[in-house]
Amino acid sequence: MPTPTRTARPVCLALLLLTLAGCTATPEQPAAPDASAATTAEQAEPAPAPEPVYKPFPDDAIYPLLVAELSARSGHVDVALENYLQQARATRDPGIAAQATRIARYLKNPAAVLEASLIWAEAQPDSPEARYTAATELTRAGRLKEAMTQMQALYVTGAGANFTAIAASALDAPEADRKALLDTLSQLGEDVTNDVLVARAVLAQSLGDNDGALALTGRVLKEEPGNYQAVLIEAQVYQNRGETEKALTRIKAALEAEPGNDRLRLQYARMLARSDLDGAAEQYGALLRNAPDDAELRLSLALVYREKKDFPRMRAELETLLAAGRQEDAVHVYLGEDDERQGNADAAMDHYLAVKPSPAFPMAITRAGELKFKAGGPEALDAAMKRFRSRWPEHDTRIVLLQSEMLVDHASYDAAWTLLSTALADAPADPALLYSRSMVAEKRRDIPGLERDLREMIRLDPNSALALNALGYSLTNLTDRHAEALELISRALALKSDDPAILDSMGWVHFRMGQLDKSLVYLQDAFARFPDHEVAAHLGEVLWTMGRKEEALDVWKKGLKGTPDSPVVHESMKRLGAPEPKR
Repeated sequence: MPTPTRTARPVCLALLLLTLAGCTATPEQPAAPDASAATTAEQAEPAPAPEPVYKPFPDDAIYPLLVAELSARSGHVDVALENYLQQARATRDPGIAAQATRIARYLKNPAAVLEASLIWAEAQPDSPEARYTAATELTRAGRLKEAMTQMQALYVTGAGANFTAIAASALDAPEADRKALLDTLSQLGEDVTNDVLVARAVLAQSLGDNDGALALTGRVLKEEPGNYQAVLIEAQVYQNRGETEKALTRIKAALEAEPGNDRLRLQYARMLARSDLDGAAEQYGALLRNAPDDAELRLSLALVYREKKDFPRMRAELETLLAAGRQEDAVHVYLGEDDERQGNADAAMDHYLAVKPSPAFPMAITRAGELKFKAGGPEALDAAMKRFRSRWPEHDTRIVLLQSEMLVDHASYDAAWTLLSTALADAPADPALLYSRSMVAEKRRDIPGLERDLREMIRLDPNSALALNALGYSLTNLTDRHAEALELISRALALKSDDPAILDSMGWVHFRMGQLDKSLVYLQDAFARFPDHEVAAHLGEVLWTMGRKEEALDVWKKGLKGTPDSPVVHESMKRLGAPEPKR
């Protein structure tokens, strides 16, 4: 017996729920009538418009949608979102996806906003709101190429687009990604909106094309002299060129023309903070008068006072924030530092202990640890760290690692070894603990212990570039097992071909094997990517050994510029008999 056909229900959800303005389903257009069949009477009096035929919702969608709407009306918005999002996935209906998007936005749930808006944009591609929301959320999620695709679709319809937001969000993206975004924008042609030109300028200056960025902002400002985004890019270009006064003058002139533009004033304050602390304090003060509840502005002003060593004013701003319950973790760290400065160790410790897991947490632990180590050595440090660990047990490993670093900084290698070994007894497969103990083993000249921990890391994860490189570099430096070291470093480089640390290791192992030309290629690449003092020590030694002594001295000088007291550079120069550069 054939399965009976389910009768389609022309259900309009608005009638069911009595709350939506219209049916969420899309009406199906009726077929066009046959003109030859119309009678004279019908031509004289138009026939009534045919009633729309609605696409039916599946039976199993109606109850969840009813639950969603009733939940929203009763204040259970999270339940409403869960049901709307579930049905958006199931039905791919634009109305349901739109409702899910708006509820998710109200609840500040970015993952749900992104998912719902993408369904909405797919189901209703001609909706500017859907496209714009999807592009915005993709940008926030770091999915810049997809965001650009959504914004391009919006742009070609003539609706308002915001390419500048995508470009600004890409500033921390890899260079290749920024180049790709710039190429995409350039393909839109030259007869484009100012938003496109500004976005191109943002990316151009981030890629080092200062002249190209200025040319683009010049076009924008010729048509729109008050475009503050173009002004800010111009100022940034001047800053890149070292023309600080020109950058400040440019923003100051724009501010005089538009004194109410707080974004210009904020950038002006940030630039002044590098060279004119009094001026920066004045500008931050002006911003705060307009927005007295802005915690970030108040913290910035406090830090300007800190740089000025105007500690009473700094403390007043910080205590205002603390009283308001704003930026508490950062505030506790800076107040703790100020108490230390005044010799009040107990008050400082109270502030550090008040810091919750946050970006300020490592600094608080480190400062508290230093206080205790200074007062009573490793035992006092251990007691303080146990207080943190008992308060934040979910961050136990993180605190142990910070404590280990402090012990190493104070050359308490045996205490660091014991601490890490105790932690590893409870978590023997923790790669961070294994790596840290291997580095302590190196300090203790315990080569078998170092190798044991790094090989355990490699056993647990054969593709750990960190462990492969660390073991290869250690074998290069501390043993004559150079062929084995080369094999390990080669494996690491295959996994991360542009990592400066691995390139440095590869150059160093070739040097230890007497292959100077190969060594030079890798070390020059590493130094170009990361002009660190340790890489400088290695590259300088290779150049010196090759007889290129002036080049070696120049490299060492560059390494010492960033780290004047670098032990590795000074040791290399002393061992090779090179003259110390004048300071």
